[in-house]
Amino acid sequence: MVTKRSVPEAVESIRNIRPGEAVVVEYASRDPIHLAVSLPLLMAREGMKVVVSDVLDQLHVIRAHLEIMGIPAGWIEDLPVIKFGGTIPVGNVLRRISILKPAPVWSREYEDALASIPGLKMIIMLGIEKMINVRSDLPASTVWRTTGAPSLGAEDRIKVTFVNRDLLEESTLEDIRELATRVFRLEFKDSRLIMEVIKSPNVKKCGKRFSIDADELVGYLQSVSGD
Repeated sequence: MVTKRSVPEAVESIRNIRPGEAVVVEYASRDPIHLAVSLPLLMAREGMKVVVSDVLDQLHVIRAHLEIMGIPAGWIEDLPVIKFGGTIPVGNVLRRISILKPAPVWSREYEDALASIPGLKMIIMLGIEKMINVRSDLPASTVWRTTGAPSLGAEDRIKVTFVNRDLLEESTLEDIRELATRVFRLEFKDSRLIMEVIKSPNVKKCGKRFSIDADELVGYLQSVSGD
């Protein structure tokens, strides 16, 4: 059974994520992930500090797809961004980190960059699966836990990571799920974005599925994203 939800209800569920949580959203390559990513990014317009961890220009992909759909995306340029690799400057880039450096080095640089942003912040990580694949010389768990573990339980952070499940082995996905406090599996069917709860602090919600009408979401994004 799939429970239909309005876009405002989905936004409210994002507001309810607590500091110290590590949230993972799994999606497939064909899913319109740019629509789903926009909701937590737009929390910046509600006063939440939002920081983007952008691996190999994934934020550029998100912005381009939004604009092609007719959704204004200029507001993305105001978001603080920490770039891991990549060459396309999107957002207010605070720091560039080479993912080819030894893991302890780029991990320290990443933590220093996050520490420079005081107060509670929502960190949106895009493209972690690409970092895992580029750094195939390292165990996948090393890449994931180096970027994800420090945020777990941190009172000044909410971490939301979008993961393309098509690009990772199942064992790697299981390691990612283990660390996370909440895991959602996204799919797109019959013009609706469907989210299945794989893991939650509220165990009664595990296995629940809810959906949002894609056209309603596009209309919402067009109305709140105007420059």
